[in-house]
Amino acid sequence: MTIDGPGQGGARPGWPQPVEADDLDRAFGPGTASVPVRNPRQRVRRSALVVVGVILVAGVLAVVLVTIIGSVQNGVGGVFPRPEAALNRFGDSAKSLSGVERVTDSKPTKTSFASYDVESRVEVSPTLSDDERTAVVDALSSAADDTSGNGVRVFAVADLGALEVGVSADTKVTEQRLALARQLDAIGGVSGVRCSWSDAGPSDEPAAQAVTVETRGTGAVLGAIVGKATQEAHAVFPGATVTSAAPSS
Repeated sequence: MTIDGPGQGGARPGWPQPVEADDLDRAFGPGTASVPVRNPRQRVRRSALVVVGVILVAGVLAVVLVTIIGSVQNGVGGVFPRPEAALNRFGDSAKSLSGVERVTDSKPTKTSFASYDVESRVEVSPTLSDDERTAVVDALSSAADDTSGNGVRVFAVADLGALEVGVSADTKVTEQRLALARQLDAIGGVSGVRCSWSDAGPSDEPAAQAVTVETRGTGAVLGAIVGKATQEAHAVFPGATVTSAAPSS
């Protein structure tokens, strides 16, 4: 009994049919036969599928980008901070406080690719008591904390008359500045104190603090005043810069 198999005898249903070699196969050997060319209908169908796929992907990317941009514009993620909006929110909070007379904003300072520092000057009524001034400074610190974030740090300088105090979101450091300013103001010959930060920019780091005592003292008297102020300032903020200046009026 003879059974026909592949390559044996005639072709039978179910067995692979022999493939006639084309010119490439005959010239370069098995496996190099030319690829069949698609007819125009097949090419159009394939192109249409590719175009539809590209459109769908582009649509999905567009939706994602719109969502991301909309989110970061509202401050989510801090990719694109909104320093002006933070200044406005802080200003609104400060103006609502009893005893605050005026709020002046400075231009935002860009500290990195997606970070800003913003600073305001808050003028407080000189008629307030010490307790009332303390309450205002604490409230300003809370407002700075509430409006900071998403790549924006909010700072302020509270003008209390003879004293000017740097305000940040860190309530403890803010209270230390206020207490130190009052302490230095009590030194004989001192008529005013500014206790905030250096020209390098707002900061809560001890060594970045800057203290200026106003005095009309000169010579040995001035040296004694500055020496006393430096000693007391460094006890609170090690490495802080202490200078003197003549009263503005």
